[in-house]
Amino acid sequence: MHYVSPDHSIITFDGIDAQAFLQSQLTNDVAALGVGDWQWQGYCNAKGRLHATFALVRTGETTFHAVNHTSTTAFLVKRLTMFRLRSKLTINVDDTLAAIHHLTEPAERPHALATLALGNGRWVSIEPRSENESLTPKPEYLGQWNIIGIKSKQPEIVSETNEMFVPQMIGFDTVQPKGGVSFSKGCYPGQEVVARAHYRGAVKRRLAVAEVPIDAVPGATVTSPDGQEVDVVNVARQSAASVSVALVVEPIPAG
Repeated sequence: MHYVSPDHSIITFDGIDAQAFLQSQLTNDVAALGVGDWQWQGYCNAKGRLHATFALVRTGETTFHAVNHTSTTAFLVKRLTMFRLRSKLTINVDDTLAAIHHLTEPAERPHALATLALGNGRWVSIEPRSENESLTPKPEYLGQWNIIGIKSKQPEIVSETNEMFVPQMIGFDTVQPKGGVSFSKGCYPGQEVVARAHYRGAVKRRLAVAEVPIDAVPGATVTSPDGQEVDVVNVARQSAASVSVALVVEPIPAG
């Protein structure tokens, strides 16, 4: 199954200072990426709360592409552009490109700039939108994609959860594959808070998979079946079920 994601945009970073700029702004080690490699990335505010999470792939010596949730894309591009200052790079949303979701391993994709293996049967390729206009997802395919992502504990910040969580609250430091936070790369916005939480164990909340009311939405606080109040990160409806499955942030039990 292959389809154009209705929920994701492609952001292009291009220029001789692209690597250095992204290294100074994002949570993971951009300098470790070779051409064709990808990694999870987060972008935090000064208090270590996430504005966005996304997959970043290096597609050339001076070019990177991010697969980012559309609801946070305009904010992310505007904010990163504001901090670009004299760095020599462009930051643009590329509407000619699309994120193609695959629920079976994709055969050779001749037009793909990159293919990202997310694990657990999910792949993303970045391809020209014009080559894939007919790949519109059916609701059941999109639901299956989202449910697999939730059960894989691969969280995604959307506009409703902007600035709600530090990376450890949503397990973004250990998200598979390979984690989304480097604790050895140096400074970025919120780095001191994120590092302190890591080394001192200061975070008292954690990511979990839970059933939530059918009408629960990201950013909402709901009561889980065991009676705890939890914050919804991502949610997907299950076919013929009276509840939804969600990634939630719950309190860590004392002791």
